[in-house]
Amino acid sequence: MKIHEILEDLSIATIVLTRVPINNFFSINQDIDIHRGQWAYPFIGALIGFLLFLLIILFESMGISRQISTLIALSGGLCLTGALHEDGVADFFDSLGGQDYAKRQKILKDSTLGTYGTLALVIAILLKFFLISGLESWTALACGLIACSSLGRFSILILVNYCDLSKQAGLMRHLKKVTNKTIFLCGIFCMVWFLPVGLLAIIITIIIGYTFVYLFMKIIVPFNRGLSGDILGLSVVFVEILSLIIFTISFS
Repeated sequence: MKIHEILEDLSIATIVLTRVPINNFFSINQDIDIHRGQWAYPFIGALIGFLLFLLIILFESMGISRQISTLIALSGGLCLTGALHEDGVADFFDSLGGQDYAKRQKILKDSTLGTYGTLALVIAILLKFFLISGLESWTALACGLIACSSLGRFSILILVNYCDLSKQAGLMRHLKKVTNKTIFLCGIFCMVWFLPVGLLAIIITIIIGYTFVYLFMKIIVPFNRGLSGDILGLSVVFVEILSLIIFTISFS
């Protein structure tokens, strides 16, 4: 793969996963298939986690407490991604109020936020906040944020590869399955950030990760009658929280 192709793939992944106006900095061919940037999702995720780490360092160096710095960084992360994945969490939990598939789909298309979705978002954000605040050392904080963010985006590749798409898939219908080599290499990249927590934690993470994906494939995806953007968003947030839990337990 040539350098300009790599840059284009990274740019496409950035456009899909964030709200960064990448077209203002690079000239992107509008005819490029959106799936070309899929391999770069974990790398963009790692970059997002690193930026959150830098924000926390910046505000702590100004004398602001870790808790407030973490809250500011999380807010910055939501602005950076446009709360793309959190929207999936809210939509999915709101849809649980539907008695059948048709009603659930109607709820998913509704732009308003319901009680279930609001509670799910509050709980997810609070969990992230307290888990990140519990990573006291700089090493734990940096690796924890990078690992959870990259692994969360890596879950997108796994689910797209092994699940059938929903008829309501929307823009994600453009995503395609990647090669096993890509899955393997991206998986290694994500697990590198777990090295500070030790081999046992890495093994536990892999076991929990595969269990989580299996449950998603067997329960959540069939419940939705196929994979959709909301399910992918739900997966990203859940994997991020699970990763942070493992980091917090390991370093404490």
